[in-house]
Amino acid sequence: MPLKDYTANLDRLQKGLGRAFADEPWLLNVPGRSVACKIDHLYYLAVMPAFGESLGRWAGMFPEQAVETLVRTGNLITRAPERDPLLRLHVGWGGRVYEIKAAFVDADFMDRALKTYGGLPSVLNVSDLKISSADRPAVEAFFADKTPPQKLVYF
Repeated sequence: MPLKDYTANLDRLQKGLGRAFADEPWLLNVPGRSVACKIDHLYYLAVMPAFGESLGRWAGMFPEQAVETLVRTGNLITRAPERDPLLRLHVGWGGRVYEIKAAFVDADFMDRALKTYGGLPSVLNVSDLKISSADRPAVEAFFADKTPPQKLVYF
């Protein structure tokens, strides 16, 4: 069985993401409408499975391939040993709170895609999306041995 070329897949994902964003900027950073929102300078919070499905479609690959590529390249944060990127979180904006299945995506991956292929002159600002402070212990446990999101991501 040949080795998978995750570098080529990663490039396809970034190209697809950048082009989709250039066509429809609301795909990112609009809480309640977007598949991912920037929560601090290190991470985007992605709504799953919608993010994986969309990213796969934009890149012309199956959603499972898109997610696997991000996990294997470290661009989708996981917890050892199971390498599962998913967390159930309570998020809020505009005075309302919702429970979602979410994943943390490396902001550098996203921002590079948007600048290189999406025509953005600079990175996106942090969105209004916040995580419930009640979920902070679970998030910090998930990020054991990694840099967790900043305190500003919580409400």
